[in-house]
Amino acid sequence: MRKEKIEVARGSENPFRDAGLPHPELENARAVLAAEIIGILKKQNLSKRKAAAITGIDPADITRIRKADLKGFTIDRMIKILESLNHKIEVRVRPIRSRKADREAIIHV
Repeated sequence: MRKEKIEVARGSENPFRDAGLPHPELENARAVLAAEIIGILKKQNLSKRKAAAITGIDPADITRIRKADLKGFTIDRMIKILESLNHKIEVRVRPIRSRKADREAIIHV
């Protein structure tokens, strides 16, 4: 059996940027929020119906989040879902190339 060499490429922290997709920062933010929602639903052992009742969204939308089908889910909508699951959101704003922490703006939602 012949062994093939596999080339490994290290990616960045954002797979959407690595794939060359449009709006990679927004897509990554939505993916991170969805992962948090999925983790909370698992931790609290919530069915889609229970989760829908708590969050006020359709059970089909809970399924879509669990399958990472995030079309139609805006960041603000996902923040509202997290808030309804009793979680706070923290947004940090800082210059891209700055290394000074004192230039950050932090928003707690």
